[in-house]
Amino acid sequence: MLKKYLKQMLNIRSSKDLFKLISDLIGNQKIRFLIIGFYNTIVSYILGFLYFKLVEVNFIKIIFYNIIITIHSFITHKFLSFKKSQFSFKEIRRAVIVYGTMYLFSATLILMIIKLGYSQLFAYHINILASIIIFYFLHSNYTFK
Repeated sequence: MLKKYLKQMLNIRSSKDLFKLISDLIGNQKIRFLIIGFYNTIVSYILGFLYFKLVEVNFIKIIFYNIIITIHSFITHKFLSFKKSQFSFKEIRRAVIVYGTMYLFSATLILMIIKLGYSQLFAYHINILASIIIFYFLHSNYTFK
């Protein structure tokens, strides 16, 4: 797959070729998932920065913030990554299970990596890489199947 897109990039001779490449990239669900995930990350950083500047941080407010960004992530992946058009309570229930499981997985993975003597930054980056793969697998095979 990557070879195909690299070949297309190298053979861009006109705006038509560029638009074809962009169309192919956006048409690929895995690429859309990565783009939407990047967008969701930026939105969560901006919202987190603003939210935690405006309110005094405590456990309840952190939970509230996580609920808001999780709803945002669910909606953007549902409509943009997986192109699902209708809501279903089964889907919402499955999403809650996936996001809850991933929060526990992420916390455990980060703590384990730190306990092994690695830095928080390294642990965070390993967690991001693992989470992207696992989230895609869970969403495509369970949440939005």
